[in-house]
Amino acid sequence: MNKKTKYLVTVSLASALAMILLLFRVSLPFLPPFYQLDFSESVVIIAGYILNAKATILIQLLKNILKILLSSTSTIFVGDLANFIMGVSFVLPAVAIYQRKEDKKSMLTGLAVGIISLTVVSCLVNYYIILPTYAAVFKMPIEDIVAMGSRLNGNITNLFTFVLFATAPFNLIKGFCNAVIVFLIWKNIKVLLKNR
Repeated sequence: MNKKTKYLVTVSLASALAMILLLFRVSLPFLPPFYQLDFSESVVIIAGYILNAKATILIQLLKNILKILLSSTSTIFVGDLANFIMGVSFVLPAVAIYQRKEDKKSMLTGLAVGIISLTVVSCLVNYYIILPTYAAVFKMPIEDIVAMGSRLNGNITNLFTFVLFATAPFNLIKGFCNAVIVFLIWKNIKVLLKNR
């Protein structure tokens, strides 16, 4: 299999598998229901390890396009845009750092930086773009979104505290869970690839 074919096959398979995992999302009882945990980023990171960091952007894009085509969108594309932006902010640094020196320390460093990047970017993007857009698209006051969080956490009183006590924890949990999956299975996948 030549490099171009390997690239296309890996991107296609990873996008499809990531999309399937994206469909199986789990709500966390202590967070608003529109924050749903999925494990699709673990597939994107592993594909990035096999290919390169740039490939993760394409896989993230294809994953979200496939999800829209096969299961539509309940958020008028706002959630899909958020998933793409946050996904790239996590997987891109994680893969780029690992590929500088492909060892355990680089992997852990990359995953940690990816989790931090995901959390910071998600807070900024949710505060300035995603949550105000949700409010506008669904014609609801931003206070109604804040109230969803307030019912679950009394510390949430405005948009800033919503992002601090709902958005940030959710993305820390999501990043950590996906990082653990990558850490646990990448070594075995790497061995299989070497033995092919």
